[in-house]
Amino acid sequence: MLKLAEKIEDKELRKKVIDYLKDKKLKNPHFEKYKREELDKAGSYFSVSSSSIGPVERDVVHHTAVLTHLVIQAAKILEAGYGIKLDMDALIAASLCHDIMKAVEFNRDEDNELKPTGVSLDHTILGVAELYARGFPEEVIHIVASHPGESGTTPPRSFEALIFHELDSMVSLVEYYVLAYSKINEKIKQMVEERLNESSEES
Repeated sequence: MLKLAEKIEDKELRKKVIDYLKDKKLKNPHFEKYKREELDKAGSYFSVSSSSIGPVERDVVHHTAVLTHLVIQAAKILEAGYGIKLDMDALIAASLCHDIMKAVEFNRDEDNELKPTGVSLDHTILGVAELYARGFPEEVIHIVASHPGESGTTPPRSFEALIFHELDSMVSLVEYYVLAYSKINEKIKQMVEERLNESSEES
C-alpha cells in the first residue's frame, strides 16, 4: 500500500496518506481505547444480500490494493475515452484510505479470529472523521464518505466519487463470490474427511 501511495503526485497529500497508513493512533482522544489492528492482519466480515452463503472474511489490504490498481487504470481509460479530467491523486488517496477503519471495527483475538471491537461508528463515518481531523482535502473525504453509494448518508457528487463507488462495489461482489465458493469447498472437504474418519472407525 505504501508503494501505491508513492503514485500520488501532490507531496503534501502523499505524506498525509502515508502518515495515515502508518499511524495507528486515532486523533480523537475519546477513541484511544480502541486499538487499530496491524494492517497486514486487518480483516472484516461482509456479505451480499442476494447470497444465502452468509458472511465471508475479507483481507482489507488485498481488497484495497486490487481496488486501487483498478481505479488507476479505469480512470486513465475514462479520461482517454470521454475527454474528462479526473483528480487521480484524490482517487488514489481515497482508495488507499477508504477501508482503513475496518481495522478499528475488527481486531484479532489470541486465536487469530476476527472480533468486533464494539466501536459505535462504522468504518466509513469513523474514517471520514479521522480524515477531517488530519486535514485531508474535501474531495478525498467526499469520495470516502460516499463510497457506500446512494444508500449512504452522502451520495456520490463527483465523477471521482461515482467511479470509485461503482468500482468498489464491483470488486466487492467478485471478491465475495470467490471467497464464498472457497468457503463452501472447505466445508465440503471437511465433511468428507469427517465421514471418512467415521467410516474407518466403524470398520
